[in-house]
Amino acid sequence: MTKEQQISFKSRVCSTAIRYSRIYHSQYVSFDYLIFSDAFHNQPYYIISAEKSNYLHLIGVSTNLSPNEFFEKCFNGTLCESDFELSSHGYDAKESKGSIRRKIKALPYIDKLISCSSLIEENFQKNAVSCAIASSDGLCTLGFAATPKARPKTLLIGNELNISKASSIKIILKKSRLEKLFDNVQSGEIGEIIPYYDIVKDMLGEELRFQIESLKN
Repeated sequence: MTKEQQISFKSRVCSTAIRYSRIYHSQYVSFDYLIFSDAFHNQPYYIISAEKSNYLHLIGVSTNLSPNEFFEKCFNGTLCESDFELSSHGYDAKESKGSIRRKIKALPYIDKLISCSSLIEENFQKNAVSCAIASSDGLCTLGFAATPKARPKTLLIGNELNISKASSIKIILKKSRLEKLFDNVQSGEIGEIIPYYDIVKDMLGEELRFQIESLKN
């Protein structure tokens, strides 16, 4: 590979990281999601709550910036090629490039993963990667670590779920990160939450509780 080709690829990584940081922020950082699925056996639900610092995992490069600084430079459009290297997890640029290329190909699809049309798997594993849950819409797969809230950990192109273990998301509740209670049904039928209601009712807004209790009666 020529130096010119290497710079061209690094430039593409840089521009992609900048472009999709705003989608990541608006979809994941600005909101929390309470999700339920028949795929869950370890616990009845998961709360997806991403941080700015998790974005670096989805790009796969190495940097001397802190993960928060990396995201802020992406978000502000000031990230430069000199801010990062095309290497990851101890591998050199040549070994890492394929992984990074797959990540930036998957990045445009991350806004479609929190949906009842997506599949989700608990205890997801792919090669050396292990995640509490992972979601896929068929175009990409996003894995989450539970700490205990689910944080983005890895991004893969295509559907990497074990279909025998995966299931659809039954219902997704949503709230602003500035709010304490979930007050909006993002996707799914509200009646799907009835079996879990006693477990999560203290996490729900008043109007949502009223609607669910009306259905129960």
